[in-house]
Amino acid sequence: MGNSTVTGNTMTREDVLHTLYTNAKLLQIWAICPYGGMGPMLRRFLFGDDPIRPLSFTPNKPHAARMYLESLQSSAPHGILPLANASWSSSKPAHQKFYSHSYTAPTPIIHFLQQFGLACTKAFAIHLRRPTRTQQAPQASSGTARAPPRLSSPFSTDPRV
Repeated sequence: MGNSTVTGNTMTREDVLHTLYTNAKLLQIWAICPYGGMGPMLRRFLFGDDPIRPLSFTPNKPHAARMYLESLQSSAPHGILPLANASWSSSKPAHQKFYSHSYTAPTPIIHFLQQFGLACTKAFAIHLRRPTRTQQAPQASSGTARAPPRLSSPFSTDPRV
């Protein structure tokens, strides 16, 4: 995972997973595709869906495989949105027809999916607006105005520009 800026220590991903596992901590790996689709572990956490195909790990990742198997156990949190639906519908006042003061979300699941969709749409828009820069080989500059190291523009002193 890299060096610590404070101590200079290094830990691999397997070391982190081993440390979490020995301290009885669970790390669930959630994936979201670029179009807002949810990975199998996130779907299990939110909706209680079991993965269609079990994930497989190479033999040199024993702690990742153990953490994955541990997150499939019944003691790991899963199905929180159906639980939220059941809890809300059993305790809501009779006059309240919609969840979270919204006239478009009748249940907690629908409210979550609307908010999740909005967040994915905003993230997608940010990526379209500010595309990641690809690494390119340095090219010879024909002009005299060259940007100093770590600056993208010779006219700016702000490295974020």
